[in-house]
Amino acid sequence: MPILGFSKLQGWDEFNSSLCIEVTRPTGVFTCTGVAVANNLVVTAAHCLDGEILKVRIFTESFYDKNNKSLMVQKFKIHPNYQPKNSRYLSDLAKIYLDEVLPSTIKIHPIFKGQFINGDIYRFGFGARNKKNLRTMITPKFKRMDLENKIIELNDQFSYSGDSGGPIFIKQAGSTYILAIHSTLSFGPQGNYSYNPVLDTYQTWIFEN
Repeated sequence: MPILGFSKLQGWDEFNSSLCIEVTRPTGVFTCTGVAVANNLVVTAAHCLDGEILKVRIFTESFYDKNNKSLMVQKFKIHPNYQPKNSRYLSDLAKIYLDEVLPSTIKIHPIFKGQFINGDIYRFGFGARNKKNLRTMITPKFKRMDLENKIIELNDQFSYSGDSGGPIFIKQAGSTYILAIHSTLSFGPQGNYSYNPVLDTYQTWIFEN
């Protein structure tokens, strides 16, 4: 499962809709990852925005620097079915409305529809690696689709703090789609794998006002 940190020189433009999110809480400043699904709408994990939030900023650069120009956030909503006391990954989705549109250079991909997974999978995140938060690509392997819980499970063991909410893309039949959002890792007797809410099953909620 290779890991690759992307920079502008390495041609990450196809996946530059994966964005770094800075969340300020009373206990400090934290980073998460999100993905643009429209020019003023970003989806991330609910647990990134659960609890008391003082400020949210979004960055479009390939690396996180608090001094970079950030996008203005209007508001955010956590999925109404998210209940962290019962599950850390079921309905683990939130959406962030921007007060301005994203730069035209951001390439927004459609959400993948269907249940047949046959393509290359890429997960992006701004998790801290070597004390830096860079847009990083992981190439996990498909494990199974759990339709009852609306998640996809991936063989994945390279998630770090800050990767939560990152997009999982699939390249299938020559096109790139957003498949899911990275939520939670499981370390158990079956191996290391991740639970990831499938965006197609939440499209109505994502795009409603």
